[in-house]
Amino acid sequence: MHVGGSKGSISGNYAMSEAELVLIIGSRAVCQADCSGIGYKSARFVININGEFADALHYNHTLALPGDIGLIANRLAQGLERTPQNPDKKHWLSACHNKKMEWRAFKEARFSAPPLVDSAWQRPVLSQPAAIKAVADFARSINAVKFFDAGDVQANGFQIVEDDRSDETYTEAGASYMGFAVSALLASAFANNPQFGIAFSGDGSFMMNPQVLIDAVEHGARGMVVIFDNRRMAAIGGLQRAQYGAEFKTGDSVAVDYVRMCSSIGGVAAVFGGYDLPSLQRALREAYRPDGISVVHVPVYAGADDLSSLGAWGQWNVGNWCEAVQAEWLRQEL
Repeated sequence: MHVGGSKGSISGNYAMSEAELVLIIGSRAVCQADCSGIGYKSARFVININGEFADALHYNHTLALPGDIGLIANRLAQGLERTPQNPDKKHWLSACHNKKMEWRAFKEARFSAPPLVDSAWQRPVLSQPAAIKAVADFARSINAVKFFDAGDVQANGFQIVEDDRSDETYTEAGASYMGFAVSALLASAFANNPQFGIAFSGDGSFMMNPQVLIDAVEHGARGMVVIFDNRRMAAIGGLQRAQYGAEFKTGDSVAVDYVRMCSSIGGVAAVFGGYDLPSLQRALREAYRPDGISVVHVPVYAGADDLSSLGAWGQWNVGNWCEAVQAEWLRQEL
């Protein structure tokens, strides 16, 4: 049904809010996992498979199954195969299918959106969902690992990426470690079996650790850094607009030429990603160096246009929403 939670998706959040059983697998009790209550609207029971006893017993009405996730999940699956079919299953699957189709249509409208006029760039530039989707598709075509940095790039990224197997995508798990992606790219230089990686970084996250490029060349890292540059703190700005109707102190007027900046480092190939999808796709092919390190700079839109983001579908326990979300938690506890 796809991702659910504070960011979530139309289909994922529908399934989470309607389901009567919460099945938690190896998750910590943090806001991304708790989803500000989205997962508990209709829940009456919890099964928690976890190696950490404190996490396994975090919730009320829990059957805790501590131990190896794979072994326990297989045993549960075997048990379900012997369970008679619920007569309501067909209705439930049909409702879920309709929500999944709604989510797919919503995403496609944003992936295919034309460049949007941005106030900072003073011209049309790609939306972040369209740009991230293009880079994710390119990563798939060259079998690259994807590393997502903190911030709005990650927030849109985990709504976009749909991998075929594990170990294709890594994030810093919502801990807001800005600079994670380029650091992960550097760390791959020391792996026993290194794989070409692509770091998905916002301009703010990249500037936390730009010196990583020097170390990447020195130690022979293989990969690409894509800088999605909206010249703002877009994740914070989005929350401000949603709660207060305006942004405050989330941007500046300073433009940075990341191509010149990164090209000044010997051994780094840097290219400009352009303002539309064909230009970005050409830039990605040009920058791809299987045995080296490269950077692609992509201007992206930030603002109130509905096509600029994949949206938030959960309840955020921040700012003006705190009282309403806390009241919902209290209702569920009662």
